[in-house]
Amino acid sequence: MRMVMGLWELPPVDVRSLLREERVALLALLNDLDLSAWDRPTVCPGWSVKDVVLHILDDDLGWLSRGRDGDRSGLLTGFADHNSFITALNNKNQRWVEATCALSPRVIRTLLGVAGTEMDAYWASMDLMAEGRVAWASPDPVPLWFDIAQDLTERWVHQQQIRDAVDRPGVRDERFLGPVLRTFLWALPLHYAPRTGPDANLAIHLSGAGGGSWRLHRRQGQWDLVELDPASTIHAPDATVRLDTNSAWRLLTGAPFDHDRLVLSGDPDLANHFAAARGILM
Repeated sequence: MRMVMGLWELPPVDVRSLLREERVALLALLNDLDLSAWDRPTVCPGWSVKDVVLHILDDDLGWLSRGRDGDRSGLLTGFADHNSFITALNNKNQRWVEATCALSPRVIRTLLGVAGTEMDAYWASMDLMAEGRVAWASPDPVPLWFDIAQDLTERWVHQQQIRDAVDRPGVRDERFLGPVLRTFLWALPLHYAPRTGPDANLAIHLSGAGGGSWRLHRRQGQWDLVELDPASTIHAPDATVRLDTNSAWRLLTGAPFDHDRLVLSGDPDLANHFAAARGILM
């Protein structure tokens, strides 16, 4: 069993090569879509395929402008609470989509290609152990490698949303699903933080490509996540979660999935709380 006490104690997980592969797969998909496919609705409320692609472009340009170039003019700050920030972020995202909706698919693809090349160079220049921010995982700074991994999860999920909308499955093999799920699961310690009480163990088993087993444990009032070696087991956990990996990423992003695939047992308060966990800002 590998014991970890937080993200800063974990060895860096470098997903930058996967980000390049994900971008190549996205551009290949977009190049193969006819114009009508860009107008298809996605699971993102009110957003078409084109809108989601424009949002991905906005993410690239935001990283380059704020991170690489130090231009903070687009940074959202000074909010009294989380809900106010989320409302402002959603409004900002919507304004971008509305302002750029007249761009043609060809122009968008070209811009994504250019931005992707610049993002590759920017990611390559980063110190993986510098400080980053991932609000759904911690109110404190996280290692920058985890911030980059979070960006992979966002881009990968948006590509899945596009693929679902146009019925083009793909990019769901172990190489992607493994790092995506291992990033998402770090939402759990913060998600469970309000659950106080005696020491407790939650066993999490995700079956399928990229799956594995984890122990979420509360010890002296603190929650921590530990990935188990394949041969390890948790003796008499207080609760257990079982789910396949394709359903897991959907649950952890609030997407529709077959709830019959989620099997919970043991302490209902401990187990049921898992279903509300999210590895995205909401």
